[in-house]
Amino acid sequence: MKGNMPNLKLSLALVSVLTSAVLLFSCGSKKTKTVALKKDRVEIIDDASAAEREFEVDVPPSPIEKEKPKNIEVKFRLAFYNLENLFDTIDGTNLDEEYLPQGKMEWNTQKYQNKLKNMARVIDSIQPDFLGVCEIENYLVLSDLVKTSSHLSKYNAKIVHAESPDNRGIDVALIYLPGTGVFKNATTELVSLDMLPVEVSDPSKPTRSIMVAHFNTKGTNHSILVNHWPSRSGGEIQSRVLRASAANSMRDYLMKRRDIKYWNAVGDFNDNPTDSSIVQVLKAGDNPAWAVNLALIKRVAEPNLGTLRYKGMWDLFDQIIVSPSFYNVGPGNNIPSQQIYLRDWLLQKDGNFAGYPLRTFGGKTYLNGYSDHLPVYVDLEM
Repeated sequence: MKGNMPNLKLSLALVSVLTSAVLLFSCGSKKTKTVALKKDRVEIIDDASAAEREFEVDVPPSPIEKEKPKNIEVKFRLAFYNLENLFDTIDGTNLDEEYLPQGKMEWNTQKYQNKLKNMARVIDSIQPDFLGVCEIENYLVLSDLVKTSSHLSKYNAKIVHAESPDNRGIDVALIYLPGTGVFKNATTELVSLDMLPVEVSDPSKPTRSIMVAHFNTKGTNHSILVNHWPSRSGGEIQSRVLRASAANSMRDYLMKRRDIKYWNAVGDFNDNPTDSSIVQVLKAGDNPAWAVNLALIKRVAEPNLGTLRYKGMWDLFDQIIVSPSFYNVGPGNNIPSQQIYLRDWLLQKDGNFAGYPLRTFGGKTYLNGYSDHLPVYVDLEM
């Protein structure tokens, strides 16, 4: 895996339990990269390891169990999960020293497999049709995750992935089921992929690009943007300009693509839905804003809920934003609502951080947990 190089080779990998196609492109400039889809490799994935699960899943009510309303062509569940440092154990060219067997975290095969099982438990509980993820090291860990998850394996999940310019090599990605929502026999196809660069003031510290995956499901075109905006490292105020840059990149792209009627943006925005990058720069808000922020609506209704905790307070960095076409789906249909997937087993039980999301590590102490973020999901209709 490549880190910060002038002509970084990026790969778009479409993986199913039976087949995968990997798409390659170059990211040498700051312009949006449109990826040409071509099949150049086939891989066989054995899902035998997911045959038996050691836990019981807690499944939210699924949209596929509801009767199809009139004038609704497609229903699906969209989720996002920050997987918090899902690294393999192989030494790459990225800055992955902490997550190696000889590294600070003493990251080994057993811990890696535990992490995959824990992530799969959450995914199998939510049962998404589309799943955006971030903080994953490479294509390999995504492939292993698909094999470990009984839900993703069962429905021949495919992966959309591109290498990130981030120095640590942590990427965003999207996993989807080719037969989506109520139409399990319908085909969802990836039509094209764009990668939106985010400008930074220090070229030696590049950040993640924004992934834009364009799909066609049962004849309807829709797009999903996967985000992992720059962190608050160095201070929220000092780093605010970086998240404003990411917001500009996303807004400018969508303003130029008025042909995209149905779109949704998911991600770890490293800001709350009421912060300036979201409200003032992206201009995402409550209906009838041009971008309806379901997280903002959730925050106003339940201000004490969030997806991660800092100094005892909940933040809602993990957000789902939709185009008005997804929000105003017509009379008699369900208005989408962002849900936070919160279960007792996802929280730390004792100690100074009781009630916080149960992480893989607490400092250097191995906790065998999940992530410092809780996942979010929404049921959508179009």
